[in-house]
Amino acid sequence: MKVYVAHPFAGDVAANVKRVRAICKAVVAEGHLPIAPHLYLPAFLDEETDRELALRFCVELVSCCDALWFYGTAITSGMEREISAAQERGIPVVNRLFRPGAEATP
Repeated sequence: MKVYVAHPFAGDVAANVKRVRAICKAVVAEGHLPIAPHLYLPAFLDEETDRELALRFCVELVSCCDALWFYGTAITSGMEREISAAQERGIPVVNRLFRPGAEATP
């Protein structure tokens, strides 16, 4: 199953990217393919000047996935768009918990 990983990016970017990497490892450990744009879009898009384009790419990626799992206690505006896109397409949206060093759990 392809799982879109929705998690905050802005703010403490380094910590958020580190957390998304750990989340992706947990998703893989569950036997799924994580789709996590946090890990590669910043390589060629700038968060400030290309934000709208990045969000369009993210929504397109959501549509290719079997589920969207979101993490974190805060839902950012970008995550809201990703979640709405999944819901509009009938893609299951699941709030997941994550503890570093533990598997992601429903």
